[in-house]
Amino acid sequence: MLSRPDTLSSVCRNNVSDTVVPVPWSSDIPASNNAFRPLYKFYRHLSYEEFDDLCYEPGSKLETDTLLDPIFPKTYNNLHPNDLSIANYRFTVDFIESFRKFIYASTSRISVGSSSQCAATFEEITLKSVPGLRIYPGILTPDVQRQLVVNVIEEYLPSETHLTNLHPSYMLPQPFQLFGHPRDTIIPPSDNPALAAAAPTTLGSLQDRKLRWVTLGGQYNWTTKKYPTFEPHTREFPDFPVSLTTLLKGASAIFRDRINPEASIINFYSDGDILSPHQDIAELSSADLVSVNLGCEAVFLCGLAKDKPPVQVRVRSGDVIVMGGESRFAWHGVGRVWDKTAPDYLAGFDYCENFEHERIADNVALGRKRYGQWMLSKRINLNVRQMLDT
Repeated sequence: MLSRPDTLSSVCRNNVSDTVVPVPWSSDIPASNNAFRPLYKFYRHLSYEEFDDLCYEPGSKLETDTLLDPIFPKTYNNLHPNDLSIANYRFTVDFIESFRKFIYASTSRISVGSSSQCAATFEEITLKSVPGLRIYPGILTPDVQRQLVVNVIEEYLPSETHLTNLHPSYMLPQPFQLFGHPRDTIIPPSDNPALAAAAPTTLGSLQDRKLRWVTLGGQYNWTTKKYPTFEPHTREFPDFPVSLTTLLKGASAIFRDRINPEASIINFYSDGDILSPHQDIAELSSADLVSVNLGCEAVFLCGLAKDKPPVQVRVRSGDVIVMGGESRFAWHGVGRVWDKTAPDYLAGFDYCENFEHERIADNVALGRKRYGQWMLSKRINLNVRQMLDT
């Protein structure tokens, strides 16, 4: 069993700037033995068309020997016989009902259409090389994905209890409406001279690249790599959003143990963005981590040790990845995101016209018309975890 590490790894994101900032790789092993590092160099300049071709022929390049496309798992299995297993499960009534309840628990509900219907079964992919890692390709329906996009923008971001990477540096309007005003709206620096940005910015810049993350529930501190408190129902450990709790608890059939969602880090990725290999060890609980993917495609890297080649998983919108068992404390990161790869049901959806029982203010309607265009170049990842053992 992989035990909880004693030290935190470094993460390569600058909280505010438009570019990813390099950081020293963890000193636990020499850089020459770091199996993750050459993969980041490999994917840095790889076009999406090249990546797509390689998914059909993993191993055609040395770096892609462990590349897994969940839609075409046999190609991985040909290279690694007996490592991969696929199980098919029927959707339970409770699971399907959790999708409907999630939408109806949301503040701004989309109209549920035929795309809300689940398939009869879903797949679970597991790997002997990464015990406890479970991949569920396309398990979330288009309606659930669209509702999550709306909730992130209109419910999770505006809450004063949910901090973002922007709060220390800019004086954000309250509530924070990412699309509530014109793109050229000026956002001034914060009044904290030690943390304020050097110059004002615009709302459009926040939309494009400056918004990096928002925290739900326990307010993880990206500077100290710790939670400021483990005392629930406090300002720094507020209650987790009801709508997202409804979805995750209702969908607990895919978890070996039920998860009590208490914190989530929602990352916003743009074209070319990465996330360095790291371990999530700040929680007091070893309950499963749940990763929900929306929007553009990416390659997800995961391995039990940094000196052994990680599995490289192609992730698409609607995929859910669960890290449990030994993989709960595995090294993982994002090798690259490719823009203009979001599905049409997100990028081409009319978020303004498809809402139930709601009169929409002019400024909100204007903003919603931009959701689809925004998702065309964005990947949203909701990484949910339990902080305390119950």
